[in-house]
Amino acid sequence: MSREYIILEVTIIAARVLIELIFFAIGASIFSFLNVIIYRLPRKIQFTLGKSMCTSCHHELATKDLIPIISWISLKGKCRYCGEKISARYTIVESLGGISAVVSTLIFGIKPMAALVFLISAVLVTVVYIIYDKLKQK
Repeated sequence: MSREYIILEVTIIAARVLIELIFFAIGASIFSFLNVIIYRLPRKIQFTLGKSMCTSCHHELATKDLIPIISWISLKGKCRYCGEKISARYTIVESLGGISAVVSTLIFGIKPMAALVFLISAVLVTVVYIIYDKLKQK
């Protein structure tokens, strides 16, 4: 193998990894919004208006607190304002979104079928968590 061929292969692999990281970030961001729906919909709180807030102290979260997965890790799983523990479940849901986006594009490529599979996983995660919360309340 020539040096140029190896450089080309490494470049292609690096580009693919970057593309999948972008899809992971997009999936995590979309599922981060689904966390809002999962929390607010059963409580009959409008999820299209209002800003994200701490569920303990109800302080409005700053933009830097809204970065999926990274914010939770950097804050060590605690609210920046009241210090109360933030459930790992938010990060789990966001991670599921990132993984779903990556797996969908790895299996189906960047095609409508990947988007459909991602959408189905989004609906399933949302419904499962809402049902889980309802059952946990009983």
